[in-house]
Amino acid sequence: MIVIIMRSLSNETKIKISESLKKYNPPYTRQCPKCTMQIEYKTRGNARRAERLKQSCKACKVHIEKCRFHYSNMGKKSVKSQSRRSKNEIYFSELCKSYFEHVLCNAPIFNGWDADVILSQHKIAILWNGKWHYEKLTKQHSLSQVQTRDNIKLDEIKNAGYTPYIIKDDGKYNRKFVDDEFEKLKIFVK
Repeated sequence: MIVIIMRSLSNETKIKISESLKKYNPPYTRQCPKCTMQIEYKTRGNARRAERLKQSCKACKVHIEKCRFHYSNMGKKSVKSQSRRSKNEIYFSELCKSYFEHVLCNAPIFNGWDADVILSQHKIAILWNGKWHYEKLTKQHSLSQVQTRDNIKLDEIKNAGYTPYIIKDDGKYNRKFVDDEFEKLKIFVK
């Protein structure tokens, strides 16, 4: 039978031991990838993990969060600043204004997001989506970004208690196409 006797250490001895260990195990440091600030880590593993993940210092993390908030609001701002309405959409909105009461066009009433035509009386938000929403048209055009924004917009429309109504327009100005879509809308409303 083995008996282990543990002796208790005084606080003063514990402090002396921890101070001497600091001399032999200095904290691991690395430079923040965003700024020149040195970041200290208790273990080499933590420092390596931070290096691998390219983690930033606390000040840079706060800045990144502010930027993330700013960029999320940029989508709403860019929608407000752009006025890209096709001739088909303009003609469709004129038909709606002549037939329905309380029609709004491109009003940002859905938590900052808009719909192309809004039938307030019937709680219907009409989205006139051209090729831009379904096909990659240019190198700079990010189809996934457009579709993500469309999904956010649909969620906001539903949260406001409106029914989204999407019209897919793949072509050029076509009065007959618009008239047909308007007739479909009238049937949908009834």
